[in-house]
Amino acid sequence: MSAGADLAKPVVVDAALCVGCGLCVRSCPTKTLALEAKKAVVTDQACLTCGHCQAACPEGAVAVVGLDPFAGSFATVTTGSDWLAPGLGDPGELIRLMRSRRSVRSYLERPVPREALLDLVRAGISAPSGHNSQKWAFTLLPDRPAVTFLGEALARFFRKLNAMAANPVIRLAMRLVGRPDLDDYYREHYHSVAQALALWERDGTDRLFHGAPAAIVVTSRPGASCPAEDALLAAQNMLLAAHAMGIGTCLIGYAVAAMQHDRKIQESLGIGREETVYAVIALGYSTERYHKVAGRLRPPVRVFHAPGTWRGHAGTGQDQDAARTGEP
Repeated sequence: MSAGADLAKPVVVDAALCVGCGLCVRSCPTKTLALEAKKAVVTDQACLTCGHCQAACPEGAVAVVGLDPFAGSFATVTTGSDWLAPGLGDPGELIRLMRSRRSVRSYLERPVPREALLDLVRAGISAPSGHNSQKWAFTLLPDRPAVTFLGEALARFFRKLNAMAANPVIRLAMRLVGRPDLDDYYREHYHSVAQALALWERDGTDRLFHGAPAAIVVTSRPGASCPAEDALLAAQNMLLAAHAMGIGTCLIGYAVAAMQHDRKIQESLGIGREETVYAVIALGYSTERYHKVAGRLRPPVRVFHAPGTWRGHAGTGQDQDAARTGEP
């Protein structure tokens, strides 16, 4: 970086290092960079801070000011900063990792090191985000007392919800005003939640976090164009990274639903009301071991061809049949 770099600009170019190859200009999705007199220069166009230009420059002449070294400073994982080109990874092992990760509902009491939790956040923020907004945020619950604190807050929420759902008059009134949610909850969840609350109150049996010694709450701050998608993509990265690191995980959907309905719960964890919770991940070392990966239910798979572009016989349903059988 040159001594006279303008830190007010999102991207800075060291003219002494720039050789004018134009790779940064071609990689920029917003035309923030241009070539002038065989040197890359910063234009007035908006910058996504995606880092494409910095990654593309072979001379190290381009830097995106807002990018933080936190994302690559792993403490418990050995990795490198060299780009892995498409086709150089092992797709078979990647798919094996995806298929091997399972939701864990039985944990050892062994704590998860805080450095490992931070490494999972680093893995999470390598996910894509809409318009590269990166508006996600992560709240670490690093030990069992923190998880239990959240568990009790959630228990209070569900005690109140179950009390409302148990009242047929309230359920009827909600249905009459076009709000059948409480009635649906009563049919689908009331009884299992009541059993879980009874166990929690009787002896502390944890049917929600399953005794996990740590958890991470994934939220989105205001300003994201796709907040839910961004947070869940980050969460998926974290689930896969955790499995590779030897840490078991489970997404806790009940916790997300409760925290979205009652922002006071997230406030009790130090999360502002302006953020929205999209994932709660229980974490710990699993007591479970498996020998084989499991199958999955077959989903509907559709193949669409633009009218007039497919040479098959119209109306035969051949594509639909092929999709059902798995044939090309």
